[in-house]
Amino acid sequence: MGLSLALALLPGCGSVPGSILPGEYTDPPGPDYRLLVRFAHISDAQIVDEESPARLTWAGDIVHAAWRPQEAYSTQLLDGFTRAVNRIHARGETIDFLIHTGDAADNAQHNEIRWFIDVLDGGVIDPLTGVDDRDPADVPPPELDPHAPFTAAGLYRSGVHGRQASIPWYAVPGNHDRFAVGVFPIVEVFGRAVSPLAPPDRIGLFLPVALDPTAGVAYGPVSPAHPAPSGVTSPPTVVQPNPDRAYLTGDAFVRAHLASTGLPPGHGFDAARLERSWYATDVADGVRLIVLNSALPLIEQPTNFYPDGSVSYEESLFLTREVERAASDGAIVIVATHHPSRYLRPFYGSALSPQGWVARLNSFENVALHLAGHSHENVVFDRGSYVEIETGSTLDPPQLGRIIELWSNGERIEVRYRFFSHLDEPGAPPDEAEAAAFEDPYRAMREAAARLSR
Repeated sequence: MGLSLALALLPGCGSVPGSILPGEYTDPPGPDYRLLVRFAHISDAQIVDEESPARLTWAGDIVHAAWRPQEAYSTQLLDGFTRAVNRIHARGETIDFLIHTGDAADNAQHNEIRWFIDVLDGGVIDPLTGVDDRDPADVPPPELDPHAPFTAAGLYRSGVHGRQASIPWYAVPGNHDRFAVGVFPIVEVFGRAVSPLAPPDRIGLFLPVALDPTAGVAYGPVSPAHPAPSGVTSPPTVVQPNPDRAYLTGDAFVRAHLASTGLPPGHGFDAARLERSWYATDVADGVRLIVLNSALPLIEQPTNFYPDGSVSYEESLFLTREVERAASDGAIVIVATHHPSRYLRPFYGSALSPQGWVARLNSFENVALHLAGHSHENVVFDRGSYVEIETGSTLDPPQLGRIIELWSNGERIEVRYRFFSHLDEPGAPPDEAEAAAFEDPYRAMREAAARLSR
């Protein structure tokens, strides 16, 4: 494997000043505090079409993210997290909203982002995109088969799951939602969206010249009967083409969310401004959410790689303007990006360096929280006047999300947060008449996925 490809698949590095806080902090605030908002934070679902020919699975022995033994379960794992959030909500801990901080897709494909949205909306998911090459005798029952169609629970809806208020959800774009395998730019070649690879990263017949998810030839493919990839020296294999796999290009990520049936309409994105993949919205009384797209490097050169983050000059102005507008409205601000501050790269053209980002947020008295994903780590930083929370992946171990609360006594904001899992014990619903809505037929499948994860 070429050196540039090896580096492209490695996580970024870097640091900014700030002390590490506990991964969970649940001490009750003082008696004068009132709850402003409680929400669920999940990240990096990386819904993966594991049969796609536009993958580099043969690199799995070198780079963990190239292939995971549990990846066939990505949709069912996300479904497990929505079920867990619904149970928390139904038991009386009202969840005001859910936010996913980027990398909804694994390989920037249309079918991957559609599955992600359908899981949260409560649709029918058919995760098999190619031929089921298993012997019929080897096919497990549907509740244990990650390749079988299933109906997702969907995030809590009043009248569907019970009598509580519906839970809205918000989306943040990530690098895997924009770049092939999360790092390589996608370009149009003769009307076809592909991602060219640099010459050092392909060796003759054994690696592709470009990644093309709609192709009929794959290098190191996986399938239901062969879930582990072949080696880098294996010859290319003919596979069933599927146009649903096409790359997301232009405003397709925003359009996909505008087509969602979930709440709120568009999940923060504006149908009147399809080109703008960042937004601000009120998520509770006196609480404003500002989402930025940190996967927009100033210049994208085909064959180069862009795993890390960049905040454009336009977005930096938007951030300042929206925080100041929130202050004039007396609102507390939550900022969300896919990339943590330590992954912002000035050499990508980022208007804010890691230190500049922290200084900018510290210059505002009403910013309480910065949410991020990307690192697949569960780490919390004290950044001065605000807290920065990185929450790991729903796909990768330890497969955790967070419940986060903001409390206020009128002068001071306190942040409380705790983990939750797709395997948390469900407990009984408060109303036995609603029990059917909280049945979980796929728990055993997710237990298997957790055992496989590495």
